[in-house]
Amino acid sequence: MSIVDSAHNRYAACLKVEDLSKSWGDHKVFSDISFEQPSGTIYGISGANGSGKSTLLKILASVLPRDKGRITFGSVSVDDHRAWRSMIGYVPQELALDGRLTVRENIKYWSALRGIPSSQIQHNLEVAKRDPLVSDFLDKQIRKCSGGMARRASMVIGLLGAPAILLLDEPFAGADEASQEIMIRQLEILKKDNRCILVTSHEFATLERISDKILYLNQGKLTM
Repeated sequence: MSIVDSAHNRYAACLKVEDLSKSWGDHKVFSDISFEQPSGTIYGISGANGSGKSTLLKILASVLPRDKGRITFGSVSVDDHRAWRSMIGYVPQELALDGRLTVRENIKYWSALRGIPSSQIQHNLEVAKRDPLVSDFLDKQIRKCSGGMARRASMVIGLLGAPAILLLDEPFAGADEASQEIMIRQLEILKKDNRCILVTSHEFATLERISDKILYLNQGKLTM
């Protein structure tokens, strides 16, 4: 059981990244990278520290501008911010949850922040009671959660609104083995639900296990 509703029929499309470039001053992060990813797949992104993995996800999430390039999902462009962001579930490496609030309260807070109707928020909370990601600790404050629990709660928040594209930056960092297994099972369910999922991780064995394809960022170039 997942906190999100099915997106299978709504978002059967392909994520296309064409000639994407990004620099920080004189430092070129990556240049003219391109790839396509169909719905219903998990792509891993691998690379050394500073290779641009997090930067790529931030650009795809439209929270960071690109220097040049084209990004589309079906007929929707990343430049159509409202439409694009309605399709995106982005979970950054840095936990963005309010540590003073419980998991339940964070779900309510982030749902309201995203403009989800109150009736849908209540539905999400009911579903969360059965969601293996968070059902065991819904009323625990985030600051009292283990690293794995906090990562699982972050994934649930990222999935609010049934996004077609899920961007996960180091989702397994600091998570114990049990939490990793729960998250991996959830990713497998989301893949079957036709989501387009991109995951960065330093744990290459885990990327190999979950990914249909791995993208390698190295010295500003992308290989597969």
